[in-house]
Amino acid sequence: MQRRFLVVLAMMALTCGALVAQEPPDVLLEIGLPSGETPQLRIRNGETGTVEIPNVGKFGFVPTLKGSVVSVELFDLNKTPHRQVDRIEAVVGGDTVQSNTKPQFRIRVIRVVGR
Repeated sequence: MQRRFLVVLAMMALTCGALVAQEPPDVLLEIGLPSGETPQLRIRNGETGTVEIPNVGKFGFVPTLKGSVVSVELFDLNKTPHRQVDRIEAVVGGDTVQSNTKPQFRIRVIRVVGR
């Protein structure tokens, strides 16, 4: 009886540990810059990835998963407080979406990792 209790207790501990250890997925974005470069950023869902453009400044990208669509908020990090300058929506694995910002960015959601 005691052995059975220990087995059940161990299984419960493993299950709880797995639930706690689950981290939010990452979103892999391709950012088309005015220079023609296309860096890829791997950003945790809801967190900020940054790109710095020489002589222009630093910009932040915050992806939020909504099923197969990712909403990406763009922030001008050169100002304090940081100012949201645009929001785009893109389908995972879909076409590139262009921002309505200056400078303009071309954003493509390549894939979601870890979900």
